[in-house]
Amino acid sequence: MPTSFDDGLPSAGLSFSSPPANGEPLRGAPPSAMRSTPSLSNGQGCVREIGGGARIVMGNAGDHSAVLQLLVQARQAALAEEFQSRLDAPGYQASDRLIVRRGKEMLGHVHVTSHIAWFEGQRVPLVRLEDFEMLPEHRGTDYEAELLTTVEEVAVGEGAVLALTRTERAEWFGRHGWSAVRGQGHTRAGAAAVLAHLDAQEQVRGPRRSSVQVRTWRHFELDQVRRAYDATACGLWGALYRSEESWQWLVSRKAQDQVLVAVQRVKAPAADGGERSIHAAKPQTGEQHAEQIVGYAILRGSCVVELVTVKHFRSARLKLLARACHEAMDRDHRWISLYTPASDSLHELLVMSGGTWIDERYAPGPRLMVRLLAPEKWVERGFPLWRQRARETEAPRPLEATIQAGESTYRFTLTRRSSRLEQDAAAPPDATCDRPVFESLLLGNLALGAAIKSGALQLARPEMAGVLEAIFSPRIFWQSPLESMRA
Repeated sequence: MPTSFDDGLPSAGLSFSSPPANGEPLRGAPPSAMRSTPSLSNGQGCVREIGGGARIVMGNAGDHSAVLQLLVQARQAALAEEFQSRLDAPGYQASDRLIVRRGKEMLGHVHVTSHIAWFEGQRVPLVRLEDFEMLPEHRGTDYEAELLTTVEEVAVGEGAVLALTRTERAEWFGRHGWSAVRGQGHTRAGAAAVLAHLDAQEQVRGPRRSSVQVRTWRHFELDQVRRAYDATACGLWGALYRSEESWQWLVSRKAQDQVLVAVQRVKAPAADGGERSIHAAKPQTGEQHAEQIVGYAILRGSCVVELVTVKHFRSARLKLLARACHEAMDRDHRWISLYTPASDSLHELLVMSGGTWIDERYAPGPRLMVRLLAPEKWVERGFPLWRQRARETEAPRPLEATIQAGESTYRFTLTRRSSRLEQDAAAPPDATCDRPVFESLLLGNLALGAAIKSGALQLARPEMAGVLEAIFSPRIFWQSPLESMRA
């Protein structure tokens, strides 16, 4: 993400491993018959011979010092503390690293981390490519291309449906079939201006009584924070699932400066053994009320890297934002940056306060890139979504659409009981595009109208635009910066 402001976020391109979704191992399809794609955890050393005396091997604990040296050399930054922190992530395995070696020389490296992500209620396994680095003299060579191809094949063998990476080299990844994720960015505004705007809004509305208060969190409240995140993340497009161990690791790293919670006072349960609300913090002895967490905000410098509230508590969002502005000003920051999903109405509030939306496409820094590794599995897993969208738009079923994507032709079929994507070279295409556009369409990462207007997506019949728009309507992808912040 852009780092043109001194806001405490990671330096350009730095994104070490994130905690895997514990309890959700990726179960894989068999390796390709054409090329060797061993599992990362099968204990074999060499993954692929790539010519010129070089080969791709799985890492081991003895490689850590050499990997750190390569990363420091490639990025010209002090990374020792951050690197050690990532080794302590739950479920970390040195064999999840793929290394390009030529003799004893390490030429390149990537760390493949497994996750589960939410897509509007559907859980999808994915991988993130962290620390994809080559020595400067080997960037853009066949060695680097082979490493990327190998990672993709290994990820498919492990059961991943899609892959993500945040990189400074978006053009290079684009040439290898990856697509930039649309709608990425953040809003930046003057902290004092935001507070003034919030005060003006309150004067227009008139004073309102609210039982919600904002304070610094306490570590024993992590379960409540986690439940608030889960309740919100499951309805988002791309948010990572976090296990309890992942949460513990994230907060113990102290990459964040502060965690604020919005609490509401609720009546304490009776002493007769009645059940306590799952959201209520345990009251101290003699208290008649407990505090229910209805939202939280995670701060790093002048950045709000994560702000979550449960349903029906918009006032809590405003209170958390106001407190974040005060905290930023107390630390001598004039500006505040908001990194919540682009669909969050708080971005509009910051813009109305004189702020600016900073689009990742036009700002310096790394970009988020995506690759759909298994379109057939994605379509199958997304059946509840396609069915719901068909109902909302009253699209007839069974519904069929044939799309020619590069050299392959796929037939999408949606019935009342299933959805599937099959290759069908004999079917006349209803739409034609290249492979990256096809993947973006399925992922909701395509502005359909713009793609048709530019010729990137060509339709055999105009009415197909409505069909594709109904089923694969665009969505705003979001993952929190918390996982990739430097400690």
